[in-house]
Amino acid sequence: MGNLSAALAAELAANESGLAIIYRALDALVAEYGLEDAAIVIEEPNLGRQVFRAGRRVFDFDDEALLSAPPGLYTEPALAERDFDRTLIALLCVLALRMDVLRYDAWHDPLTTLFDRRSFDRLVEMAVARSRRYGWPFTLVLIDLDHLKQINDTEGHAAGDLAIRDLAERMRRGLRYGDNAARIGGDEFAMILPNTEVSAVPMLLDRVRSTPGLRGDAPAFSWGAALCPDETDDFDTLFNLADGRLLEDKQRRRAIR
Repeated sequence: MGNLSAALAAELAANESGLAIIYRALDALVAEYGLEDAAIVIEEPNLGRQVFRAGRRVFDFDDEALLSAPPGLYTEPALAERDFDRTLIALLCVLALRMDVLRYDAWHDPLTTLFDRRSFDRLVEMAVARSRRYGWPFTLVLIDLDHLKQINDTEGHAAGDLAIRDLAERMRRGLRYGDNAARIGGDEFAMILPNTEVSAVPMLLDRVRSTPGLRGDAPAFSWGAALCPDETDDFDTLFNLADGRLLEDKQRRRAIR
């Protein structure tokens, strides 16, 4: 069992997925001891209560006792404590889950839970690389909230944060599977829309506006977009094109008011 502990520790150090490590540990237990089943119950303040089962098997009504069992490692048939260090295995599984949480936090904006600027830049870089290699098109959309400073000045920063979270929630609910959204600045958002022409963006943004959010009306915003690879397959040029069109849209909206 020491080999399994060492292997799990190595996978943690290699930044493997925490969930994959847990299931691999349970499957290894089943294989090494000829078990019928193995499961682990984890309950941590920042992780909640989670139950994992070897083979990623689903739980049913017969598993009610396990689902309500105290945190720990459970096997069928039961293994004696001297057979292996179940405390060490449980601790490694908890650490694996914590690593997943830390990895998620490092990639996401804490206010909106959308991708943050650093992780979004990586996604754009990967999308550009695929576009160059395979010709797969995508549209980059940049968005600015129109009145965030006014909201902060007249209603307070809590109201400004609500407007930011509201738009993020509308994006999360209104975008299609495969689209990616991020908060890349104070009042700045961005989206990667695969296989989408720039001409289709207004309809998609209308859907985002009409999607239920956290408050009555969607916050007003301006936007600009650029298409890769048809317009450019260079990272900086793509951002500059979209940003220039965003500025044009913002100026046009100000002229109308």
